[in-house]
Amino acid sequence: MLPPELLTALARMRKMVSKNSWEQLKGLLATSGSELSRVHETTDQIGNRDAAWIFSEALKKCPEVSSSEVAAAMSAMDFVLIKEIHEPEIIWSGPVNGSFPVRRIDQVLYDLIANSQRKILLVTFAASRIKYLCAHLEDALQRGVEVTLVLEFEETSGGQLSKDAIDAFASLPKDKLRVCCWPIEKREKNQAGKPGKLHAKCAVVDDSALIGSANLTDDAFNRNMELGVILRDTDTVNSLSDHFEGLIRNRTITEIELNQR
Repeated sequence: MLPPELLTALARMRKMVSKNSWEQLKGLLATSGSELSRVHETTDQIGNRDAAWIFSEALKKCPEVSSSEVAAAMSAMDFVLIKEIHEPEIIWSGPVNGSFPVRRIDQVLYDLIANSQRKILLVTFAASRIKYLCAHLEDALQRGVEVTLVLEFEETSGGQLSKDAIDAFASLPKDKLRVCCWPIEKREKNQAGKPGKLHAKCAVVDDSALIGSANLTDDAFNRNMELGVILRDTDTVNSLSDHFEGLIRNRTITEIELNQR
């Protein structure tokens, strides 16, 4: 039987990583035949830095356990935690009070994107100073991942945004991005004549979604008090993705040609 601290670490990990990453790591451990003293190299397969650290620290305390034993425990963990795996996870960036663990919004997003295989949808009102995010997106594009950005623009916001959000993504290849906006003529206006804002903030990455208060900005990533939630229930995540795709199909949200800007 595995030591309790390692089982606890595996249970925490399973709730934090995608099914694809979990299965890749489990397969590697099952076939490696190595002792855990050599398995530290496998943390690159986890796709989540927090989970990788938890796993690595647990391994250090259990050098006598074989990799095949860990793989077997991971298989059992799927059955034990089948309900909890799909439960939402609160992401809190801000002052610590003990209710929730503090996790940087940007690091959660980077981990999701680094592990992406099929699609990425980012929706934000503002974006600025996000070179690390752009680097992760560029890697994803090179892997063939489809990237869609739903962004706010100064013109369509009626002057409520001082800079186009797309400017923050200037380093990415225009021909590989799908960029969308909410046309001003599709928005209701208030009594002062100001149109509604594209104020939604979310990231849908394969079968996971991060929904929260944070824009894609340096302040949101490093200084603001931000709250979010990660969803990993496939049906819920697909519904969210399908909702935005439906808005694009009916032209409530429209695609734009970056080469014409």
